[in-house]
Amino acid sequence: MAIPSCVQDFCRCHCRLIVLSALLPILVGCGGGVGPGAMRSNRNHYNMAVQQTDAQELLLNLVRLRYRDTPFFLQVASVSANLKFHIDADAGGLIPSSGPNIVTLGAGVAYEESPTMTYTPLRGKQFVTQMLEPVKLGILLLLSYSGWSIERVFRLMVQEINGVRNAPTASGPTPAIEPEFRRFRRVSELLRALQLHDLVDLSTAPSDAGGDGEKGPGKRIFVLLEPEALERPETQELVELLSLTPGRRYYEIVSRVGQVNPDQISIVPRSVTAAMYYASQAVEVQQEDEEKGRVTVTMDAQGNRFDWKEVTGDFFRVQSGSKPTDAYVSINYRGHWFFISDTDLDSKSTFVLLTTVLALQAGDVPSAGPVLTLPVSR
Repeated sequence: MAIPSCVQDFCRCHCRLIVLSALLPILVGCGGGVGPGAMRSNRNHYNMAVQQTDAQELLLNLVRLRYRDTPFFLQVASVSANLKFHIDADAGGLIPSSGPNIVTLGAGVAYEESPTMTYTPLRGKQFVTQMLEPVKLGILLLLSYSGWSIERVFRLMVQEINGVRNAPTASGPTPAIEPEFRRFRRVSELLRALQLHDLVDLSTAPSDAGGDGEKGPGKRIFVLLEPEALERPETQELVELLSLTPGRRYYEIVSRVGQVNPDQISIVPRSVTAAMYYASQAVEVQQEDEEKGRVTVTMDAQGNRFDWKEVTGDFFRVQSGSKPTDAYVSINYRGHWFFISDTDLDSKSTFVLLTTVLALQAGDVPSAGPVLTLPVSR
């Protein structure tokens, strides 16, 4: 007996309702999980991308300085990602006059991601001033409190201690003549040796005059020696190199050029720009670029080629050559690859320290230039 058409239409409609009712919790459940799922998947990807490109930008600027090219910073101001979620479902059925009923189901779930990235050029008087100003003694103290090696901090961020110079000519474009640096390196090594035995520390005390010569209340910073440090040969050599009064447990640190007080330690801090120039001397360039005069070749007192590894080789190195397969960070510039090896832990530490100082000294600078917003489609 043939089934009336009205009954068939009712059955088809009822079948669709049943199928959609069954699918709806599943589809809604999927939809509810797409947002959190996208966050779990994409947030770390964006995080790693921003961190990696920041590192590449800093390395690029170090290489630029080695070639006497102009450095430039483009800050990632914001990253936003919009998700569009789509659910499509259909159901159909066939109830023939004889034979089994046929039901067809269809469902689709899709989402579309539209990232937007905003870049801000770092420029203008305030940014340049903060890049060129010597870092505050408080930043050196903060880095010491954070567990950084006093040797690494001083070699990167200090240009002179009590008249003992740390390659001052390396705080700008690569000099033509070998810098003065050996006595300072020995001073930093002695401080590190005492630090490893917990015999020296940077400490503070209240002061009526603000730190770094500022007016108002502040804190004075001291190098504090433990009692057992006074008899150690490292301390005695350190006191002699810095022309300090022997037998004292503490020496006040002051930011001052020239005059030396045997009861104080006079420090000339570097600016961030000077620290970047200093680090850029560790960039190894191809012989072709030296021969064509694209970089300065430094000579020693005997007229021989000076090797900058004597200054920076034991704590920072940027290699160059073909595209690396195992690099912590790498960039391609002037037809060559420049990179820090992933296994070079000393160089990685110094690079992170420079990144930290850059963020502390020049991290919160309003843009004086245009904002570039790029929608990304895929």
